[in-house]
Amino acid sequence: PTLAATGALGQPIFGMIADKFQKNWLLALGPILGGLISFATTVNSIPVLFILLFIAGLGSACFHPIASVRAVQFSGNRKGLGVSIYIAGGRLGVSLGAAMATFVVTRFGVEGLPYTCLVVFFIGFLLFFLNLDSEQKVQEKSPKKNPIDIRSLGLVFRSLMGLWFVNYFRTVVTMSISFYLSIYLIEKGNSFADGGFSISFFLFAAAIGGIFGGYLSDLFGRRSVIIFSLLIGTPCIGISLYSNDIFFRLLFLILAGAAFYSQMGVSVTYAQEIIPEHAALASSFMLGVVWFCSSLTMPLIGVIADHFGILIVMPVTCLIFGTLGLLLALRLPKLENF
Repeated sequence: PTLAATGALGQPIFGMIADKFQKNWLLALGPILGGLISFATTVNSIPVLFILLFIAGLGSACFHPIASVRAVQFSGNRKGLGVSIYIAGGRLGVSLGAAMATFVVTRFGVEGLPYTCLVVFFIGFLLFFLNLDSEQKVQEKSPKKNPIDIRSLGLVFRSLMGLWFVNYFRTVVTMSISFYLSIYLIEKGNSFADGGFSISFFLFAAAIGGIFGGYLSDLFGRRSVIIFSLLIGTPCIGISLYSNDIFFRLLFLILAGAAFYSQMGVSVTYAQEIIPEHAALASSFMLGVVWFCSSLTMPLIGVIADHFGILIVMPVTCLIFGTLGLLLALRLPKLENF
């Protein structure tokens, strides 16, 4: 909880800092501080472990807002695609990190984990020095950032909150699949391997759909992609969960994964375009805060599932939250450039 809360809820604070300073050290601190988590296996004190997790969470919090803004700035006219590739890169990094940690532990034991921090430290220092020349060029081309004020936020508050809730409803659906699909399929008489296999297909389709959605949003608009992602993804997830045929279940689960994740990077870009003066702050709410609030919803869904049964609660939850997201998406504003 300490790592998750710091990494997610700390993002708005660093988002405001990033909007004001736009400095490379914010990018560099991300992997440098986050890499300290590898020392958790060497800590024998609870207070020291708490401090270590807190610092590692700060690394995530300071990296994501400025990184999402950089992704837009360096993408030219392909902003949606740029942010989607940035998010896909993060997912790839998580999978590679897990693979690297597994290799180190199986080869050298848990005592070897602290040495993995050398990799992320190198990446952090590389980010600090590699981007210095291009940073100046980006700042010259970017509009001048204004200090945050209540009036500027109040003008777009309704639009941002609408987009935030759309993203929240979408994330609850995707988290529910990741958390409970294996249990759901076991209750339907399938094996545990079927559940893991299905989730792998879902996440693989999500990675492809995320990039493709960003590309489509540059052609047809952010709002259109968000609406159609929910319009396609919600019935697909319902068909998948209610289907007893393995082929149809996987087919519609893949379509649902691609559809729901196609709007992930698009939502971040959309938020930045709604409030360009505070792009990093907007990104922090669409990423960290949405993820944290959605994760808090998972135990509640679990409690309800224990009472009424996972076979009832799982599909109903996905359909209700997907439909709510679609209804709110239809009320999102149309931006001038789209």
